[in-house]
Amino acid sequence: MNNRKLRNVKYFLPALLLVMLGFVSPPADWVQKLKSNLDTFRTQYAAEKVYVTLDKPYYAPGQTIWLKGFVLDAASLHPSAKSNVLYVDLLNADNKPVEQLTLKAERGKTAGDIQLSTGLPAGNYRLVAYTQWMRNFGEENFFNKEIQILGANNSTTNATGVAKKLEVQFFPEGGDLVEGLSSRVAFKAIGANGTGVAIAGSVYDDRGQKVVDFADAHLGMGAVEIQPLAGQKYVAKITAKDGKTTEYALPAAKPTGYTMRVDETTEGIYWQVSVAGKITQPESLVITGISRDALQYSEAIKIQPGKTFRFTVAKAKFPTGIVRFNLARANGEPIAERLLFADNQDDLNVTLTADKKGYNGRDKVTMQLVAQDKKGKPVATDFALAVTDAELVKQAKNGLNLKAHLLLTSDLRGYVEQPGYYFEQSNLNRKQALDYLLLTQGWRRFNWQETATGKFPVIKYPNETDLFVSGKLVTNKNKPVEGGEALLYLQGQHQAFITTETDKQGAFAFNGFDFTGTIDVVVQGTDADGRRERLRVKMDEYNFIPQAPAFSAPSWTDGLLASTSKDFLLASNQQLATINQDLNNYTLRGILLSAVEVKGEKDMVQPFKLHDKADVVINRNELTIAPSGNIIESLQGRVAGLQVYRTGQNQFRARIRGQMSAPLYLLDGMPISESTLSSISQFDVSRVEILKSAANSAIYGGRASGGVIALFTDRNNEEQGEVKPGTYIIIHHAKGYSKVREFYSPTYDGATPASNEPDLRTTLYWNPSVKTDAQGKATVTFYTADRTTTYQVLAEGISDNGQPGSGVTTFGVNSKKGNS
Repeated sequence: MNNRKLRNVKYFLPALLLVMLGFVSPPADWVQKLKSNLDTFRTQYAAEKVYVTLDKPYYAPGQTIWLKGFVLDAASLHPSAKSNVLYVDLLNADNKPVEQLTLKAERGKTAGDIQLSTGLPAGNYRLVAYTQWMRNFGEENFFNKEIQILGANNSTTNATGVAKKLEVQFFPEGGDLVEGLSSRVAFKAIGANGTGVAIAGSVYDDRGQKVVDFADAHLGMGAVEIQPLAGQKYVAKITAKDGKTTEYALPAAKPTGYTMRVDETTEGIYWQVSVAGKITQPESLVITGISRDALQYSEAIKIQPGKTFRFTVAKAKFPTGIVRFNLARANGEPIAERLLFADNQDDLNVTLTADKKGYNGRDKVTMQLVAQDKKGKPVATDFALAVTDAELVKQAKNGLNLKAHLLLTSDLRGYVEQPGYYFEQSNLNRKQALDYLLLTQGWRRFNWQETATGKFPVIKYPNETDLFVSGKLVTNKNKPVEGGEALLYLQGQHQAFITTETDKQGAFAFNGFDFTGTIDVVVQGTDADGRRERLRVKMDEYNFIPQAPAFSAPSWTDGLLASTSKDFLLASNQQLATINQDLNNYTLRGILLSAVEVKGEKDMVQPFKLHDKADVVINRNELTIAPSGNIIESLQGRVAGLQVYRTGQNQFRARIRGQMSAPLYLLDGMPISESTLSSISQFDVSRVEILKSAANSAIYGGRASGGVIALFTDRNNEEQGEVKPGTYIIIHHAKGYSKVREFYSPTYDGATPASNEPDLRTTLYWNPSVKTDAQGKATVTFYTADRTTTYQVLAEGISDNGQPGSGVTTFGVNSKKGNS
């Protein structure tokens, strides 16, 4: 070994020994407890994240909001195992619901739509999405997105609560300034509309001496280096455009304590952590790194007075997302915290390719989507794909997307402006800007100190894997009925039912429902001895409305209204909204999951009828024998205002008071068709009740606009009592999943008749589930419209392994019809 090598070893070994001496025995017991509690939180509590992607960022009255929702496990980003029910609410500026959807999620994904009324006022609205399970962790974790409805008189005033003047906040890295220790102090400047403001200024001590100049780097955020002296206070002086200078006090420095600084190394694969302390004797500390609700890193270190302890941590130890470095004493007392972002570049690579560079109006487009992981291997998953008119639908600059929400904004407090900016791979300044963001906006999802002590969220709301109907059985003095029985069946379908027992609070729940729309169910209660008198059934009603978040998200569309609003509204007025009016005729088995048992006959009072009063009641002995055998013929000439017509052999129809629509026919409370009447033996009918007036038939809803003819049978030739709505038996309007329509995309293939009306759709095509195959490929086809314009194609999705990805492309259309 030559002398030069010996000299290098001579200087290197003491430094190496110093570093080795800095690391002490394994972490204290509380670290193991922290790890265990985090594991419990991650597995048993399993917090969720929700994201909703839309076909476009703003709408006109009368248009449809097309959406796809993602319900994911917060830690793994895999499909949530907790919730299969997603709630999506559209709220106005007064936080009143415009529309509330209940959507069925399968493998963490769902789709829906909101039909906006033509009379909806223009202004700012809020789309909120959440699960019942998420309510246990606070509404700040809900998905919130501002949507603007454009109109003739657009309101661009933001919600109350935003700053009325320039606000500048300072955040020492790690949490505190310490006298005599150099620190980085991040700052954030927010203007009157809640957005970042570019600033420049200087820091002065209390003697008026300038210490350092500073300026923001991105959206009012930046950092300044300062070494506070003992007994000194510091202020930042910032001069506004009008020449007015304002002073902002920096946080006071502590006489003793620790600072923690984290920098990215030159090669970008490590973080260098520097811990310094103004202390009088050595102290053992613990550094932990938490990411994805798990303890990914821990190290026990020992700090010497007057020394700075430095070490590196590999970024690869952490999954992609926010990392929380925490510095604590050996007993777990927190000292400092630092948020960082680990990016392993493992999101999906999504490419979109059209079969041609340009198209004519009403031309066929064939689009191929290819999804691959970072190693180039194909990924089979599904994507939401939206094709919009790029001239009329302006996307937000660096707006929120799937990756930005799941990995960044869902874990930070407050409003994050232009979140997409921090993931632009071609932007060399984005990583530094992201670091400033993490220095100035705190972690919000859970308190790690509370988790370390075993304090978990209080569970008030159940996770929903399906729909349920619930309520309470109480006495007329409102005392709970324990050990009673609640029985449920569909109105008019008493032959099939399900039962459940009430608990100590008298509560009951029927689980396993799976249906769309609203249905009327009958719920009947009895006590443990089979008695019904003086009992009341009280049903739970879901009326939760999310509250507005503490921050006010500014509208980014203000500058676009003058250039796009007129043409956008003109195009929207050309659209025809198609509404699915299908009526569902369910059976009890048809609204339940297969795992739920439907029981058979029970000694019940029957038949059931909803109405209390009929206009006309005809008993068996008053009915004449019809030659055709059709019971309707028996009513001919018997009821004033009831006309009976022959329509065929043994076929008759009835109309009440000249109504164009047929009456609603009920057989023992069950709706039946007019043609079914010929198959009913008139000798089995014990009674016919006719409801002619709107007041009596209104309880049956729109189906009874032509009146009601209710037939009651008695095969045992004896009259039976009637079950009427009361206290122990009630009609409950059970709400199922919201109806989901299919996006209408016209076909201009020459074989299908096409409308001559101008096709000016702003959303050309929407598909919430474009599925890639085992080769990672999917193909969709659609037709262009009549505008000469450029269309943007945007796809967003996430794999079952939690890898988000998006792709974007454009294509042009030259239409002979022009932009009329």
